[in-house]
Amino acid sequence: MEQIRGLYHLVVTVTCLVCLGFNVSMCSGSDSDPFIKAYVSSSLPSHDGLVQSLSASEWNSLVIQSKVPVIVVFIAKDCAECGSLMPELEFLDSEYEYMLKFYTVDTDEELELAKDYRIEYHPITIVFKGGEEKERVLGYYPQMLGQLANKYL
Repeated sequence: MEQIRGLYHLVVTVTCLVCLGFNVSMCSGSDSDPFIKAYVSSSLPSHDGLVQSLSASEWNSLVIQSKVPVIVVFIAKDCAECGSLMPELEFLDSEYEYMLKFYTVDTDEELELAKDYRIEYHPITIVFKGGEEKERVLGYYPQMLGQLANKYL
């Protein structure tokens, strides 16, 4: 399985660098094409231990069009419970690297997404599979994210 993951990583890297004609550093610039930036950020692991925070411009390509299940946690800066789930979220993001995607959405910054998904409390975790919302969990308790991940694999 590890060899397949390594091969997948190599194929994605070559695709990004050669076929698309862009390099990864170009994708991180503020004036980069949003599609290319979203493609690269969803395809290549960051290895920085941090779960990617989504913006509205990335939502469709990274969540709705994802080929793998996606778990999105809607958080807010003033939410203490949100901070306590981050270590588990970061662990699972690296553990399920190619099988599931984990993202956060800061509702203080992404008001339109919060409105679209009726986010009134924090944290709220939503599971998407095939572009559709499959489950929604209000609040956080230990191992909740792992249970959701295993359920939707």
